[in-house]
Amino acid sequence: MLSKSCPICGMRYPAEFRVCPKDAAELVDAEAPADELVGQIVAETYTILRVVGEGGMGRVYEARHMRIGGKRFAVKLLHPEYARLPEVQSRFQREAEAAASIESPYVGDVYDIGRTADGRPFIVAEFLEGKELAELVRERGPLPLGFAVRVVRQICRGLEAAHARGIVHRDMKPENVFLVGDLNQPTAKVIDFGISKVTDASGAPSLTKTGMIMGTPSYMAPEQARGEKVDHRVDVYATGAILYELLTGKRPFDRPDPTATIMAVLLEEPERPCAINASIPQSLEVVIQRAMSKSVGARHSSMRALEEDLAAFEDPVVGNRLTTHRELAPSALDRKDNEVNVSRPTIVVVGTLGGLGMLFGLLTLASGVIRLSRGGGATANVTGLEAILLVGLLTLALATPAGFAVHLVRKNVWGNSTRTIELARTLRRVVLAAFVSYGLVALTIRFVEALVLRRAAGIAWPMWDVVSLLISVFAGAVAYFALREPKQD
Repeated sequence: MLSKSCPICGMRYPAEFRVCPKDAAELVDAEAPADELVGQIVAETYTILRVVGEGGMGRVYEARHMRIGGKRFAVKLLHPEYARLPEVQSRFQREAEAAASIESPYVGDVYDIGRTADGRPFIVAEFLEGKELAELVRERGPLPLGFAVRVVRQICRGLEAAHARGIVHRDMKPENVFLVGDLNQPTAKVIDFGISKVTDASGAPSLTKTGMIMGTPSYMAPEQARGEKVDHRVDVYATGAILYELLTGKRPFDRPDPTATIMAVLLEEPERPCAINASIPQSLEVVIQRAMSKSVGARHSSMRALEEDLAAFEDPVVGNRLTTHRELAPSALDRKDNEVNVSRPTIVVVGTLGGLGMLFGLLTLASGVIRLSRGGGATANVTGLEAILLVGLLTLALATPAGFAVHLVRKNVWGNSTRTIELARTLRRVVLAAFVSYGLVALTIRFVEALVLRRAAGIAWPMWDVVSLLISVFAGAVAYFALREPKQD
């Protein structure tokens, strides 16, 4: 609903807005406006009873059918200023067609479309009795883990049905999820496909263009915030953001105005869910952060993949007893939690070892080059002053990239458990391959020189230092590029 208004210009805004984009004035609670349609009959069929909701482009009413036993419906009409715009009318028509084509118990049904006497288009939809998910979070704060996961899995199923029809919602948020039935074990209904994107096999022109930013900033995927072409994975991102809010009671990005929120979406990582609510399993945090990855390719490839990842965290009823996710799948979840716990220490320890190995390797490489330039004999050694200069210069030379790497890890990786796990795995693989290959080369050299060629002094030949380092670097590169784990679905 447009529950906020600007005290200067009088414009109305949704509840998530805090400052007027035009006047930079702090918004205040708006009074509910009188509505001339209440009490009127629309299309000679639907008697408008009351206003039940409002969005940026339209208003939703409760209506009663005049001929079918007084059955109640939800009637959505465009605001008059938008009803005159052909593109908005086309999008409104597309919403009705999109929602009506989706067959799922987790999507609100659409029954009819039409126009009022003054030409305003309207949609007739299922009248839902219950509570908005957003309102439930405002009332209760962070929701129990099993409850939140159960609701989000139902959202996944509804969106999966939409995606199967080529429909991307693009504005998923708690306000667009309605809970019906028993609120302790509700059924979630995805509603409001007003800015949905429909894949049209006929090649009809899209109603939105690349460069247009549509959606709600706090739940908007980065590519959507940039106005780029989007696909179904923007709904994966938004669903992850919804679960983040249900479990923490906070939006992942919430700034005083939409522009600042969009900048945060593009440039920052949200605070770790576990840092806000310590009861959240770290293995579930990984699922949320993967769904909300800024990289499209790193997210779950489908709503079904996300739902399957969440299945272990739901608390279903088995017999007459409510089981916990730990009772159902302890080993897998414990392994994932342990992996999260050790990922950050692994980065510190293995990263430090890798940095020291690189420093020592470069020192031996530089000293080997100096000794080769002097003939490479057993007596062609570096002087004490040269050794001090080499250590000092190379340490200073590596300090800058090392500091830059630490800064990047702290900024872009440290707060995201999915990324810390990935980086820890990569570092282990690369550093282990480099160290093992260097050790094997050194042992091979000693074996050949001491036992095969029987000239132990040859072990000190400086070219071996160069060869050993090059082989270890090559092994590390192979471990990084050729042994990378495939991305999960």
